[in-house]
Amino acid sequence: MRLPTIWGRFRSSTAIVVGTAVLCAVVLLCIVVPWVASSSVNELGIPLQAPSLSHIFGTDELGRDVFVRTMAGGRIDLGLAVAGVSVSLVLGTLLGTLAGATKVRSLDAALMRLVDAFVAFPFIVLVLVLVVLIGPERSLGPLPPGIPAVFVALVLTDWAWYARLAHAQTLSLCERDYVVAARLMGFSGYRVIRHHLVPSVFRVNAAYGVGDAILFVIATASLAFLGAGVQPPVPEWGAIMFEGRAYLDSAWWITLMPGAVLAATGLALSLVADSLLAKSGSGQ
Repeated sequence: MRLPTIWGRFRSSTAIVVGTAVLCAVVLLCIVVPWVASSSVNELGIPLQAPSLSHIFGTDELGRDVFVRTMAGGRIDLGLAVAGVSVSLVLGTLLGTLAGATKVRSLDAALMRLVDAFVAFPFIVLVLVLVVLIGPERSLGPLPPGIPAVFVALVLTDWAWYARLAHAQTLSLCERDYVVAARLMGFSGYRVIRHHLVPSVFRVNAAYGVGDAILFVIATASLAFLGAGVQPPVPEWGAIMFEGRAYLDSAWWITLMPGAVLAATGLALSLVADSLLAKSGSGQ
């Protein structure tokens, strides 16, 4: 598809333009602010200062700049969302497509029962259990404690949704004329899957992946808020809000400001996801 065509479809949707603009602004702030800020994420100062020109989001109970910590925390939440959705998307799409296209029905049935087992459990409960089993204090190389556990738990619980969606799409695509024609022409099963099934399935699943990023961001923040995610003093949206819960009556900004950024990010992702799914469903 040519660039002008892509841009024309992008520009025709107000929701996707607004959502993309907000999302790009949040991502840009998360990248730039921690680098150019005059104070570091854990630098101490005067505690519980209200929002002002010198501290846009105020300071927390230890005098740390909430704006700098919020933007630094966004790197973790958004980074985990991108990495987690990418791994879940690729893994679930490949497994679901292979299961739907295989002629070995026992393999198809076994994989789908495994998918059903993951999907049947309440998402947040299963994630909490996996995080506790892996260990929220576990670190990996330069990654702060808690991040590996959150990443593994979210991927293990999320891939099944993509696999189920890919499986249903593959069963439908296998009946399409171009897939039947490819098989009648003598193309191998591998070639049909690689060139005809996976690209079509991946395109639809990728649109769902944008919406799934909302779940990753909220789940990461929720786990930190519950004390089972990223461990302090590492800044993270949920952890910052958790630390500020004791000061809601006197220093509301500690919890409200990161929460507003989280809400804006979730709304932006929702606008983009809804627009992409609508275009995908209409065949554009």
